[in-house]
Amino acid sequence: MNIIRFLIGVLVAAIVGVALIPLYVLLDLRSGGSGWGLCAEGFGRCRTSYFAGFEFVAFLLIVLMSLVLAIGGLVRLLRYLRRRSSRTVVG
Repeated sequence: MNIIRFLIGVLVAAIVGVALIPLYVLLDLRSGGSGWGLCAEGFGRCRTSYFAGFEFVAFLLIVLMSLVLAIGGLVRLLRYLRRRSSRTVVG
């Protein structure tokens, strides 16, 4: 059960990390970078398609929702294992 709790903690940390990616992209653009590939020539001469930002957001949302679903599955597994272990101790 401790392994499952550890995995839940890792997934929560991954969610926080993925949620911070847009901030890192903006900080990279502000400092003259490419925004992790969004603007190859920097912010001043950024020529991207209209959907580049939406694709980036959609990808992040898919990753976040997948992580949330994985946490939900692990929490259900943890509850199931707790119920099963309490039945074997009592019964």
